[in-house]
Amino acid sequence: MSSLAPQIGSDRHIEEETLPQYDPEEFYPVRIGQTLDSRYNVIGKLGYGANSTVWFCRDLNTAQYVATKVYTRTPPGGTNREKLLYEQCDKTTTTHPGALCVRPVLDIFELVRKNGDVHVCLIHPPLQTTLFAFQRLGGRPAPLPEEVAKVCIRSLLEALDFLHTEIGVTHCDIKLSNLMFQVEDESIFPDYEEAEKESPSERKVINEERSIYSSRRFRQPRAHAYGLPVLCDFGEARIGSSHPWANIQPEVYRAPEILMQFEHYDCAIDIWNLWNMLEVDHLLDGTDEEGQHNNRLHMHEIVSLLSVPPFEFLRRSPQTWRLFDEFGIGLLPE
Repeated sequence: MSSLAPQIGSDRHIEEETLPQYDPEEFYPVRIGQTLDSRYNVIGKLGYGANSTVWFCRDLNTAQYVATKVYTRTPPGGTNREKLLYEQCDKTTTTHPGALCVRPVLDIFELVRKNGDVHVCLIHPPLQTTLFAFQRLGGRPAPLPEEVAKVCIRSLLEALDFLHTEIGVTHCDIKLSNLMFQVEDESIFPDYEEAEKESPSERKVINEERSIYSSRRFRQPRAHAYGLPVLCDFGEARIGSSHPWANIQPEVYRAPEILMQFEHYDCAIDIWNLWNMLEVDHLLDGTDEEGQHNNRLHMHEIVSLLSVPPFEFLRRSPQTWRLFDEFGIGLLPE
């Protein structure tokens, strides 16, 4: 027998409310039990981020379970990079094995609120968990087992080769939380639905229109049956062979082109992310004594580990003079 959903007091911030610069009007007020686009019935909440919430749903047309990513509102005249990426993929006919290492989209639609705000929604096959969460299954971060790391590296390299060479896309946000395992044990889906019926997720009621729900994760698969990893979340993806500098990439994984503010960068920055992300302790992080990320310190770490970059590389940055001497052979003191 199902029970009433426990409610959270108004004085406690939960989920997306805890994000820096949270604005409730940016988020679409999804409700468990409602049907989106007259097709996708919301069963529970899988997670949230700065730009979206993700919901576990049943497709009423096919009776299949799906994951629905509901973006924050699209600014007037703005575009959704992930939507553009999948539209680009749809234009490409390929046999490249890396295409199977990119999370597919099943449907794209828009939700329009009474005030005219538009929210892009993406329908995906549900995935088991992120590599970030997988590393922490024991409660504390642990290195990926060697065989798992090999599979993840191979899948990520194939995905990036497909994106870079077949459709001309740079991901720009490679990190462990954007790599997820596919589902092998599909019994987790009805178990999730039953758990939500028997013990509804906590929620914080804001008003008649909006409630904020606690996320519920899938249980771990039986017999440790995790599927292959796929690359997800293309909210920062850029289409094209070259792009003007932007303050992108997670700080700890930033490529030299981003740290040094090159006028333009290309898909090589994705490869830089790869080699610095699979261990718990990062080779580089650029964190100063106050715990803040520092581009200059980050470049010092890179040079200490890999030596000074080639002079032709340094010439591409208008900021080189701040870090290297006139011959490009030595770091200047701080």
